[in-house]
Amino acid sequence: MAAPPPSSPDPEWAGPQQRPSVPAELPARLGLVRPGRFAAGIGIALAGHLPASGLWLFSYYTFVHYASPDSLFMVDCLVVLLQLALFACCAVPGSVLVLRGDRGLGLGLLFGWVTGIIALVVGTALI
Repeated sequence: MAAPPPSSPDPEWAGPQQRPSVPAELPARLGLVRPGRFAAGIGIALAGHLPASGLWLFSYYTFVHYASPDSLFMVDCLVVLLQLALFACCAVPGSVLVLRGDRGLGLGLLFGWVTGIIALVVGTALI
């Protein structure tokens, strides 16, 4: 059946359909994640985990060899505070970078922080 002519009284006929135009380039937010910047973000976040993890391992060593119970609790509290500060220093800039279009570094910071926390928990459980 042929389409009705433009002068037809049919209210459902809207004329020839046109496809919407597609932009030639993708917006910056939809760009690909660059592996080098992603790895740099992971490295920055994991480097932040080193002082907190090293402080915890040092306090565990002194607790085992010198049996000073007060130092272990104090250092554990300090490690928790360092991890909270590291979370703020990785999550806030990482989220801002992702929203501004730098997905590589932003996602790297977020992924690196999560990876470091998992490594800290698994390492603690293994000790």
